Amino acid sequence: MVLLLLGIGVVFADQVFKYLVESYLYLGQSIPVIPNIFHITLLRNPGAIFGVMPNGRWFFIGITIVSLAVMALLMQEIPRGKNFMRVGLTLIIAGALGNLIDRLRFGYVIDFLDVGFWPVFNIADMALVIGAVFFIYEYLMYSFKKE
Repeated sequence: MVLLLLGIGVVFADQVFKYLVESYLYLGQSIPVIPNIFHITLLRNPGAIFGVMPNGRWFFIGITIVSLAVMALLMQEIPRGKNFMRVGLTLIIAGALGNLIDRLRFGYVIDFLDVGFWPVFNIADMALVIGAVFFIYEYLMYSFKKE
């Protein structure tokens, strides 16, 4: 139940902030939160990470749906007590869903978190990355303990 609430919370926060940014900023507008460090910048990414394959909307939708199905099955196979793996996979699923909703609704993903030295991203992207770190961390720890 806690993981379900976590996943719903991430998707909800991602969609609410994307809605707010789209409602109050124009495309390309940047508002400094911490000048020269962190800005809110509205961008639309029709492709994947770093704008790769800008015309791949349906490809990315298909890959995401298949990946979500595989991850849902994988979640059932994670041994009890592997909480980092469970939280990680929950965050990955929630992040994938957040960006899938954008692709289905708009044909692009809304990005708005701008730290200057990295491409602009969103809450769903953060969930994907943090989830992957959690999952890989426990996977590696679990794998090394078996030896």
